[in-house]
Amino acid sequence: MSFLPVVIRWLARLSGLLIAGIYIFFAVGEFTTPNSGPSPTFLEGIGIVLLTATCAGMLVAWRWELTGAAISLMSLIGFALLIRMNHHGIVAVLAVPGVLYVLDWLLRRQRILNPLAGN
Repeated sequence: MSFLPVVIRWLARLSGLLIAGIYIFFAVGEFTTPNSGPSPTFLEGIGIVLLTATCAGMLVAWRWELTGAAISLMSLIGFALLIRMNHHGIVAVLAVPGVLYVLDWLLRRQRILNPLAGN
């Protein structure tokens, strides 16, 4: 039995939990501190909603890998298209858990469809 799917699954879970935790930390700090800056514009508000959906997808993927990964990656793609950023490395880091969840789902699906392949 290969340990690679287990390692990929836990890397996806831990990286998603870390990213979602950091996002929640910043979001709570931003919304609980009055007068911390100007109100977000409509476009920035949509970006916040998309980033929230990205992090929610990472957490949904703990139970449903493909569904959560799709939510996370689609929301992130929408964010990247909507909010023009100069540094796409941030978007790439946010995509890591979703990509790992898709890889985990593919490896587990391959093992289910062809149970003798890993032995």
